[in-house]
Amino acid sequence: MFPNYKFLGTTLYSWGYILAIIAVFLFSVLYGRKLKMEAEKAIFFAVLVVPLISGGMPLLGFIDGDGGFNWVRIAVFAPFVVYAACLALDMPFGKTFDFIAPGAAIQHGVAHIFCIFAGCCKGYPSAFGIWNVKEHDYLFPIQLVEAVSSLLVCFYIVWYAKKRNYEVHGISYGQYLFLFGLTRTVWEFFRDNTEFRWQISTFQYYSFAAYLLGAIWINIIFYLQEHPRFVKKHELLFREDVGELTRIKMFLKRRNLTV
Repeated sequence: MFPNYKFLGTTLYSWGYILAIIAVFLFSVLYGRKLKMEAEKAIFFAVLVVPLISGGMPLLGFIDGDGGFNWVRIAVFAPFVVYAACLALDMPFGKTFDFIAPGAAIQHGVAHIFCIFAGCCKGYPSAFGIWNVKEHDYLFPIQLVEAVSSLLVCFYIVWYAKKRNYEVHGISYGQYLFLFGLTRTVWEFFRDNTEFRWQISTFQYYSFAAYLLGAIWINIIFYLQEHPRFVKKHELLFREDVGELTRIKMFLKRRNLTV
């Protein structure tokens, strides 16, 4: 809407990402306590991983040739980045994903509000739209719809965790992928896309992939909850109080003892 307007030398669109990172950081400090995360590691993780993931978006754009600074791609590939961070900080993989899932929804929701000011992620011309200076037309504000749905996803994840006394055993990120992927797949039908493959937008493929990955993730967690003997048999793999680096060391130590 106002793509060239700047505040303190920074565009409103960029301020959206700055405010989103601040919101995620503040939320992470509070939510980490609920999940009984180590405070120092949780804070450092929030400071380190959010910019790292955000900074990786343009690089991931080269995968499909579309480029851009979009959250859809990273939602699918984030587990690899997060696991690397878990190794570096010796944090448990499952609990860490419970920790970052609502923050991911907050980041996407807050940042997407400001897409209105950049004129990006636009919808189709509509009588109920908002003026877009790039297209010189009133366009449906799908950005705001997606922002609201992302914040509702955050609310659901936190509500679900609270209902279970924050003992969610790694399911939160699966819920995020499932709900984010499902809603974004739908919202793509309202977006004025330019990149299509077989009549489906590029980002719709990523969104549907996130939805499928989330469904698989959730079903795996439910399977583990229904088969405690399997979890007990592979206790080292599923322990939530062990960081990933420590887990590997323990595995190697046990292997050496049995050889």
